[in-house]
Amino acid sequence: MSVSLLISKTLTGGAVSDPLAGGSTGLNLGQTINGEFAPILDQGSNLGHQDLYISHDATIDPIRDFSTYVGIYSGVYGGANSAAADIATLIAKGQADNEATANNSDGFSSGLRIEHAGINIGSLGASAFLPSRAQVSIYGNNGTDGIDLASAFDLHVDALVYDNAGVEQDASAPQTGEIGIIGDSTLGDHAHIGLRFYLEEAAPDGGILQYDFTLSYSFTA
Repeated sequence: MSVSLLISKTLTGGAVSDPLAGGSTGLNLGQTINGEFAPILDQGSNLGHQDLYISHDATIDPIRDFSTYVGIYSGVYGGANSAAADIATLIAKGQADNEATANNSDGFSSGLRIEHAGINIGSLGASAFLPSRAQVSIYGNNGTDGIDLASAFDLHVDALVYDNAGVEQDASAPQTGEIGIIGDSTLGDHAHIGLRFYLEEAAPDGGILQYDFTLSYSFTA
């Protein structure tokens, strides 16, 4: 039996399907300027991120070994350079991130970060997306992390929530890398993650950057 994922921007929403440059669909994190991040609401208050909710259609067993990594863009390319150049740029930005701030207040943050705080992402204040926390990872960190299946970032237990009649609640006993079936309040039936893209103050080039954000998991019926 095959198992399919549903990736939504809200707990009860439909599949993500933003129009992308080139003609494909996916997730568009929007525009940013030097020294900031996207999506952004208020830099000083460290507010703004893209929520993603991931669930699946298995009916008996959870999915396991869930992890995420970035790779070369596989859609119809519409960026400013090439798909190969874009993934190299993304990895280089992650490697160059100095990991010191959450809101890029020093202008040295760059690349893509994931936040696994789940239901609490919006209430973390100054610590949301801070790399010193175990729930936060940077794609391309060290030039080697989160860039392929071998180096993928495992789903942190703090990301697991469940849908209680349309109200998001924390899973009661989540496990690393596992997402339960719909209705599972113990493991959680959704993973709730947040994404941000940071642009360093000294970034020399503008344009559109495209890459694959890959979700990996295993399932045994």
